[in-house]
Amino acid sequence: MLQFVREIPILIVIQGALSSRRGFLFHLAAGFTKEIDPLSGMSVNLMLVDEWLKDLKTDLEATLFESSSESVNHAFAEVMAVARLNLTEKAEKEGAQLASLRFCEERGWSFSWSHEQSPEEMMFTYPHYIESLPKNEKFDLLRVNFEWHRVQGCEADYQHEGFLLLKKLAQKEASELQNSLPSLLQTKLPSGSSLQNIEIEYLGANYKVAFK
Repeated sequence: MLQFVREIPILIVIQGALSSRRGFLFHLAAGFTKEIDPLSGMSVNLMLVDEWLKDLKTDLEATLFESSSESVNHAFAEVMAVARLNLTEKAEKEGAQLASLRFCEERGWSFSWSHEQSPEEMMFTYPHYIESLPKNEKFDLLRVNFEWHRVQGCEADYQHEGFLLLKKLAQKEASELQNSLPSLLQTKLPSGSSLQNIEIEYLGANYKVAFK
């Protein structure tokens, strides 16, 4: 089974609940799988896939998505649903399967879906930056990535929720912070959404540690 990913930039505008509009530049990465034809050695025609993404881009950029709250999660769920249904239908006509979708915003956060999840599920990933200025350790700039599992209907502000979790650990040195992060896993919000994965990146030292 061959798997491949194609990427395209997409500009999306969302109408917020308080009449404010927000614009986002996403880089959409779409993953597909298909058995290789034993006679031709070919899988899906990549030029055809690029046409699918081009058509999707035109559709999404022509649509004003509306959010029922200022967190705009509902609107992103709608964007994901439109993209998933659009590409799934086209892939199936070619005997392929849509395996994954990831919308990565230019400012560093993202939301994604994979075929292992139900259509209602999504993952939201937000980065948080911490200046590590310890007394007994070398300075580094840390990026802590929180990946949240969103359940259907959740309107929580995941970036804010992550900030609140880190605020409790802000005074810890980098080594203590790293040791404390696993205790945050499976943090559950009232909606049922939960914190599934954490990654801490030491940007100056160029290495990372992941917790799942």
